[in-house]
Amino acid sequence: MSLIYLTFVNYLMNMEERIARIISVVFHPLLIPTYIIAVLLHLNVFFALIIPVEAKWKIIALVFITSALFPMLILYGMYRFRLVGDLMMDSKGDRIYPYIATSIFLFMSYYLIWQVNLSPVYYYCLLGASILSVITLLVNFVWKISAHTIAMGAAMGVFIGLQIVLHIDLIWQVAISILLSGIVGYARLRAGNHSQAQIYAGYLLGFSVLYLIIRYY
Repeated sequence: MSLIYLTFVNYLMNMEERIARIISVVFHPLLIPTYIIAVLLHLNVFFALIIPVEAKWKIIALVFITSALFPMLILYGMYRFRLVGDLMMDSKGDRIYPYIATSIFLFMSYYLIWQVNLSPVYYYCLLGASILSVITLLVNFVWKISAHTIAMGAAMGVFIGLQIVLHIDLIWQVAISILLSGIVGYARLRAGNHSQAQIYAGYLLGFSVLYLIIRYY
């Protein structure tokens, strides 16, 4: 009986770890800017309603290509040439070159969206993501902070900042962000990638930077 119990427990632990990995991929930091822009474009508020539906999908595609697809391709190339040892960049040393590439592409995404005649809300978000990418790179030289929770904290900073500044109802977006942040934070902790301090510090950093940009920029 004890052998069956131990086998069952081991199976649950392995399945939990696999689920944590899946969550880490679905909510990869490179994808969060695209998610945020997509949500903002489909809000029932003035700065989203004035944009044609076709244009919205083009904007989402542009943000995805510049802030996620290109950095992912660069990361894969670095992996193939053994500049990084793991696509999930679990070690601190694996993160330096991908973070540099990510920072460049995020600034490119910010610049391209800035050139489009859109509400400043959209390019402020990408500006914040670019700044966070550089800060994360610098912090990474001395400490392995969680990029996943930085991204989740940034999403929360955007929604709370907009709710306060523009007086719009984003309670559902805030609630869902809180739920997803908890799930992502637990997944990173369960996968053994970060300590609690690295997870909490990342979330606080991401929230603070985006909230301040939206609130005072």
